[in-house]
Amino acid sequence: MMSAPVYQDGVLAHAKGGERERLRLLEELSDPTTITIFERLGVAAGWHCVEAGAGAGSIAHWLSARCPDGRVTATDLDVAFLNERATPANMTVTRHDVMRDDFPAGTQNLVHARALLSHIPDPERVLERMADWLVPGGWIVLEDPTYLPAAASPYPQFAELLEACQQLLARTQGTDHTWARRIPAAMARAGLTDIGMTVRVAVCGTDETEDAFWRQCFTQATPALIETGLMTAEQIAAAVAHLDDPAFTDTAWVMVSCWGRRPS
Repeated sequence: MMSAPVYQDGVLAHAKGGERERLRLLEELSDPTTITIFERLGVAAGWHCVEAGAGAGSIAHWLSARCPDGRVTATDLDVAFLNERATPANMTVTRHDVMRDDFPAGTQNLVHARALLSHIPDPERVLERMADWLVPGGWIVLEDPTYLPAAASPYPQFAELLEACQQLLARTQGTDHTWARRIPAAMARAGLTDIGMTVRVAVCGTDETEDAFWRQCFTQATPALIETGLMTAEQIAAAVAHLDDPAFTDTAWVMVSCWGRRPS
């Protein structure tokens, strides 16, 4: 969820062909880690939760089932995918710009955002505002990707494509893939305690879902990569061809998951 005009016109816009499928694959890959964290934190039946940048809604629906006596607010700049499914009685879907719109202070037990804050300006300021939404003892869980150095890859063409995609998002949407590693320190500065972190390394070449996710990412990015001169069609094709090589295995990104608690 970046600024509305950039979000609606960018390579990750809901209107882009295949974006619904890309989000579904991201959910399939990332939800198990997210849910494990929630279970560790003790998400309870009466909790009030904000799922910011809810995308296609899998985590919002999981929270709704987990918190039958509470309330879940699923937000995004574009709520079309969220409205594809029936909304449970204890869930509200709302259009919301996390850079500008707030929730009342001291009202939420949990605020979660995945692959969101790295795409927006001044994510630390947004984190500080999110912390204000929490009840004493409430939790923030933030998840964003970062990348390993391209030069370390034994597959330079594939690494160059990943690097070009990072540059594309940075140029066109202001994405900062260094943010993920800074989250724990930012949480501490925001006054949160009991801070923790875990990571999930995306490995291509051994997981069909992971490969399908990255194929979709590359497909959506290809026109813009060519238009901006970051890569040629031939370079992109050569890089993507690695996913068809049975001998290929390499890392793509590292999904960093961090959590912190507002002091009681």
